[in-house]
Amino acid sequence: MMPIVDGLEADYGERITFRRLNAAADGQALFQRYNLRGHPAYVILDAQGNVIWRRVGSVPREVLEQGIRQALD
Repeated sequence: MMPIVDGLEADYGERITFRRLNAAADGQALFQRYNLRGHPAYVILDAQGNVIWRRVGSVPREVLEQGIRQALD
């Protein structure tokens, strides 16, 4: 999944912020906060910090990109 996320960050990184967290280390509280129950997990937040898109598990690039486009609209 990292090559997909890296590619999306290259395409959209000037418009949105990408963060990568390790649930076992720095991301445990956020995994609990967003009720994520697996790896990998993806969350897109609006400018106010509200969840507007969330997926757990392996996700095709097209699906992730659709979530990003939804966030940008």
